[in-house]
Amino acid sequence: MVRATVISMTLVGALCAQQEDVSPARYYVALDGSDLAAGSLDAPYRTLGHAKQVVRKRLAAGMNAPLTVVVRQGVYELAAPLTFDARDSGTDAFAVTYAAYPGERVILSGGRRIEGMVKVGRLWQKELPAVVSGDWFFRHLTVSDRRAVRARWPDQDGALRIASVADEVQRFGFDRDIPARSLVGQSAEMVVYQNWSVTRGLIIGSRSREVQTATSMGWIGHGNSTTASVGKPVYLEHAREFLDQPGEWFLDPETGVLSYLPRDGEVRERSVVVAPVLSQLVRLVGTRQEPVRNVHFRGLSFENTAFPLPAFGYSEIQAAHYGPRFGQRTFVQPVAIACVAAEACRFDRCRIAHIGASGIGLGAGCRGVVVNGCVVEDIGGSGVMIGWRGVGKLGEASEGGLDADWADPADVPTDNVVSNCSIRRCGAASRGGVGVFVAFSAGTRIVNNLVHELPYTGISIGFRWNTSPTSQRGCLVECNHIHDVMRVLADGGGIYTLGWQPKTLLRGNYIHDVHRSRFAHGGAPNNGFFLDQGSKGLRIVRNVVHGTSGAAVRFNLSEREQQEWEANLFGEASASQAAAKAVMRAAGPRAGYR
Repeated sequence: MVRATVISMTLVGALCAQQEDVSPARYYVALDGSDLAAGSLDAPYRTLGHAKQVVRKRLAAGMNAPLTVVVRQGVYELAAPLTFDARDSGTDAFAVTYAAYPGERVILSGGRRIEGMVKVGRLWQKELPAVVSGDWFFRHLTVSDRRAVRARWPDQDGALRIASVADEVQRFGFDRDIPARSLVGQSAEMVVYQNWSVTRGLIIGSRSREVQTATSMGWIGHGNSTTASVGKPVYLEHAREFLDQPGEWFLDPETGVLSYLPRDGEVRERSVVVAPVLSQLVRLVGTRQEPVRNVHFRGLSFENTAFPLPAFGYSEIQAAHYGPRFGQRTFVQPVAIACVAAEACRFDRCRIAHIGASGIGLGAGCRGVVVNGCVVEDIGGSGVMIGWRGVGKLGEASEGGLDADWADPADVPTDNVVSNCSIRRCGAASRGGVGVFVAFSAGTRIVNNLVHELPYTGISIGFRWNTSPTSQRGCLVECNHIHDVMRVLADGGGIYTLGWQPKTLLRGNYIHDVHRSRFAHGGAPNNGFFLDQGSKGLRIVRNVVHGTSGAAVRFNLSEREQQEWEANLFGEASASQAAAKAVMRAAGPRAGYR
């Protein structure tokens, strides 16, 4: 956290050489402060919301120096998302920065700590009255900075198979007995492993070998690939009878009792248990006429958000997009950090973790937004989404269908950057989530990132299933280290592409250990590069790919001849060459980056 202050002081020194009267303003926030205080180091404010209002008033009076809000260590439980608009903007010369105090850990949390758990047999338990009253229900839990497992059957690394399907894909038979008398009233869910996605549905009926879901379990109309059909692997989630493995938990919706079975070595008195309340933490939302500009965040952790199961279930289409049925309205997951009409904003050396849905989304009108040196981990859906279509004039649903381009060219996200980040363990709940998603954007740069430990694809670029022109162009995907992906699903790869993408360059990426799990049913392989439908106009240069379960490169309704290829090294033998080793050394986050 010291580095954030060093960077700020370096910037200040450079500016002072040109303008001697510039004196940066600093306001401090601490958990033991008061919003009636002066906001100094010795008399800090109590809340970030108040500090933001103080900064806004100062900006309204005119800005001639950098403004920094320095946050002291601790967990700041947010009552509502921190929302920034044009009134909170800095300038190109003087940014407004929210930074952690040097050497201290600062967490902005959308969750609530659950204290006073008592030991009942092997379990830790706590009654939560807000659950009984219907004011609170959550679907993931963090214990000592680690996601706990929602009680399931079969247990992790296991699955059962669908033996029969009836009633418009809502009643299912299995090949063995369910170890529960009834799943009704427990908020239990059925989860289906599709080829490249999962489907979730609330269970409203159950027998010894059968369950009934409240909604249809599949994106009906897309064929057998995304429909719960005979032979598909499934598991059942969230029932008290399934709570039998260390690290699992169950929340009784009737009694409000949270039960957790601790892992070996966990001590109740020292364990921090957190459940999410908010679905978003930060919103940078401007307008075309008045964007939010030059707001920076340094060294902060953004943690614990919720994603309630939609009323129509969760039929994941691809990469954290979902919908009730084919031909109906398409939705995209909420993001913990939402940016719309944001320009020259930055997230440096931050952490985004324990997120119910997706991590950070750069949507309509985002220009020059930088996500640099961040750790993005334990994400329910996708890690970073550029071209995300959520908050803003489009609402939470994509108007015009899944592959609809921006209606107004002014909305195209342009010249945004994801660099030097570690992005891992995305798709924790929505298995089709990807590390980095890019669609309907221009000039995006995805460079020097480490993308790993994913159930599906590492980096996904483009979202049009043909060669018709879109706004997606000029993307640079360079020097990324992508490995240990495709751990659960199928039909993806290290880098996945769709559609015509003029002047897009994929260069110097190192891709290896692309797996194929026993849940990856169907014939579609997993590859280093997967050039899916309509992929065209790509330059693929000096990449190294080895250790893939399928071929290094795969084409589906796309052509090799429609791309440019140069000096790539594919396969185990090529990986040992000197040229390959040079690519390997250069891939991933750079030491000493800024």
